[in-house]
Amino acid sequence: MRAVICALGLAVVAGCHDTPAATVPDAGPLSDATWEPDAGTPTFTWLYDNMFHGYCADRNQPCHNPGANRGVSMSTRDRAFASLQAYIVPGDAYASDLFYLVSAGVMPPTNPHPPADLQAALMAWLDAGALDN
Repeated sequence: MRAVICALGLAVVAGCHDTPAATVPDAGPLSDATWEPDAGTPTFTWLYDNMFHGYCADRNQPCHNPGANRGVSMSTRDRAFASLQAYIVPGDAYASDLFYLVSAGVMPPTNPHPPADLQAALMAWLDAGALDN
């Protein structure tokens, strides 16, 4: 199973050929938001605003906006939620391809990668059922 997920991750990486964040002038930090486990379960809207948009769809990491790279579009919050459904298992972060690709450092394909607190927030959201909230 992990071999299939790795192959998927490599295929997704191969599809992203935009400028790496390190070469974008004034890239700066992507997000100054942090999440603590005792803060409760983050909402999908919080994850979109603080993680997905900045690390997957903005000028620093434009792989999933504009358009839908490998079927995933982060151009709007609703499109992001809908297109991520193929990569998540609600209630089980470890069974979710999305969590594996992010936590293994496969996504995003160029630096910076989401910090540990944002990865923990993603895990908490997935484990809590991956609600559209």
